[in-house]
Amino acid sequence: MENEWIVIEIAVPGNCVELVSAVLGDCGCQGVVVEDRELDTFIVPDEELDPEMTYRLKAYFADCRDPQEMSSVIQQEFAKIPALQSLSLPLGEPAVVHMEDWAESWKQNFSTMRIGPNLVVRPSWEEYLPQEGEAVIEIDPGMAFGTGTHGTTLLCLQVIAELFAGNNPPADLLDVGTGSGILAIGAAALGCQKILANDIDPVACKVARQNVSQNDYAEQIEISPQPLEELTGDFDLVVANILAEENIRLKEELFRHLRSGGWLVLSGILQEKEQLVRDGFAELPLHHLATHVQDGWVCLLYQGQK
Repeated sequence: MENEWIVIEIAVPGNCVELVSAVLGDCGCQGVVVEDRELDTFIVPDEELDPEMTYRLKAYFADCRDPQEMSSVIQQEFAKIPALQSLSLPLGEPAVVHMEDWAESWKQNFSTMRIGPNLVVRPSWEEYLPQEGEAVIEIDPGMAFGTGTHGTTLLCLQVIAELFAGNNPPADLLDVGTGSGILAIGAAALGCQKILANDIDPVACKVARQNVSQNDYAEQIEISPQPLEELTGDFDLVVANILAEENIRLKEELFRHLRSGGWLVLSGILQEKEQLVRDGFAELPLHHLATHVQDGWVCLLYQGQK
């Protein structure tokens, strides 16, 4: 069963999703996807699901030698929970998902792309001959967010590319919520010599380090798992591609790390939440330079007062 996952679908009432997910975790489930609800990487989901609605859970198991036996174990564990005993929780037939299938599906939707006048992002499976003046970085889809195709990441890359194409490019960069490290790597490729890429997710840090090493920018880019509040230093450019609410929560810390006259880039913001973020940052001594929009997402560019 190497490189294979078993996925089992279960129909669950909204008020039991968390409980069922916990039981599945005890059964060895490696991950649960809640379908029939709108989810996005940058949208905080509602704290409670609709109790009147039935949701489809997809439970993923690795190294499962007997899928039918696993289904039986799950049913037995459900039967031990008083709150679940009166419910019908039908399980779908276990299905095998191959990692290679996922990889191939990614390849169909991710190809080389140009960002700004000089930056090119390509996956490892595509060849690209750089033109004069072009900076090429290699990023593959993986476990950490960020290949450049999502509107928020694309907007940040475009703004970074514009800043480094200007007459007074930033000397250093703080990348908050680095994910795959694509923003830090893109900035390094465009000439930034000192970059601190920060993410509290250990998986993201691991993936970012691999991508940084793969692109030969380990000397310019430091990956830090420390919370933003524990980081020291100030920077010409601070980029935060995170939730709108997280941008607001961290506004004082983001500003603390911004050098006088430096640029602040905020993304991960839905268009309908733009004003919420702008209101949240209105009290800080920042000048709003531009708002960029892509696929319903917003990227805000500020400059600190000199």
